[in-house]
Amino acid sequence: MLNNRGGLYSQLYNRCTEVNSVADHWQWDDLRFFLAAAHADSLSGAARLLGVNHVRVARRIEFLEKQLGTRLISRGPDGLVLTNAGASILTKCEAMQDTAQEVERLVSGHDERAAGRVRVTATEALGTQTLVPVLAALRSSYPDLQVDLETGIRTLDLARGEADIAMRVSMARPSQSGIVSRKLGLVGYTLYSSESYLAKRGSPKRGRGFSGHDLITFVGTRWPESLGLLFMGESLDGARISLRSNDQYVQLQAAIEGIGIVELPCFLADQHQQLKRLWPVEAPFLRPVWLATHRDLRRATRIGVVTSAIVSGFEREARILRYGRGIVAVQQA
Repeated sequence: MLNNRGGLYSQLYNRCTEVNSVADHWQWDDLRFFLAAAHADSLSGAARLLGVNHVRVARRIEFLEKQLGTRLISRGPDGLVLTNAGASILTKCEAMQDTAQEVERLVSGHDERAAGRVRVTATEALGTQTLVPVLAALRSSYPDLQVDLETGIRTLDLARGEADIAMRVSMARPSQSGIVSRKLGLVGYTLYSSESYLAKRGSPKRGRGFSGHDLITFVGTRWPESLGLLFMGESLDGARISLRSNDQYVQLQAAIEGIGIVELPCFLADQHQQLKRLWPVEAPFLRPVWLATHRDLRRATRIGVVTSAIVSGFEREARILRYGRGIVAVQQA
C-alpha cells in the first residue's frame, strides 16, 4: 500500500508541476472551479455542483485565467464554451482531479474514527422512510458523525467524489469501475390516482393501456432505463402527460389533487388515504435497491458505521418497502 500511495503521490506531483510551469501562484482549487464550469456548461450549474454561488465561480475562473494569461471559457448562446486553451488543458485537469480524489479516498479509507462527514444519496422516499430514522439512531451513538443526505433521482458519481454512499433503485447492479455494491432488497411500485380523478375519468382496465388518461411522470423525454418497465408495462399510446416532476413528493401531491395517474413506491403512497391503488389485488412491480460505495472507502470506520446502519434499517422495513400497506401487503403478511 505504501508503494501504491507513493505512485499516486508521484502522479499528482508530476501533474501539478506541469500546470505549475505555465504560471505562478496557481492553485488546485482554482482548477476545480474550471472543471465544474466545463462539465456543467453554465455558471449556475457549476455553482450547484460545488455548493457555492455563481458569482464565486465566475471570480475564481477569472482569477485562474489571469494567472494563466489566457481565456479558458467564453459565453455562447447555449451556455459556456471552452476556448482552444481551455480545451487543451481539460484532459490534464481531469487527470489531476482523478488522482487527487484517489489519494483522498485512500487516506479516508484507512480512517479508523467513527467521526467526520459522510455524504449519502438516495431517492426522496427512501431517504424519508429508511435513512432519517437510521440517522436519528446514529446521532445518539456517534455524535461526531456528520451525514449529508442528498435526495433525488439524479445519479451522483461516486468515483468522482460527489457522494460516499448511494442507495440506488435499479434493475441491474451498479457496474461503474471502482464501485462495490450489495443488494439491500426490493421496493414495490404500483399505480395510484385520487377518487376524484377516477370519478371524472373512469378507472383504466388492466392490459388495455392508458389512452385518454392523464399521467404524472418524470422530467425528460426518455424513461430512466435503469428502472425497467414504468406504469406497470401498460401502453401509453393516446395518453396525455399532465405533469412532469423529478420530485416524488410533488408527484404524490399532484395525484392527490386529481391531476392524473402516477406510479409511486407503495410504502409511500399507501400512507395517504386520498390515493387509491388502480389495481389493489395485483402484486406491486418490484425493483432492486443497491447500496454502493467506492472500494477505496469501504474500510473507513465512518463509512462502515453508516452502511451497517442502513442495511439494518432496510431489513427492519423490508416487508413494508416491498409490499406497502395495501391488500397485497396484508395477504403477504
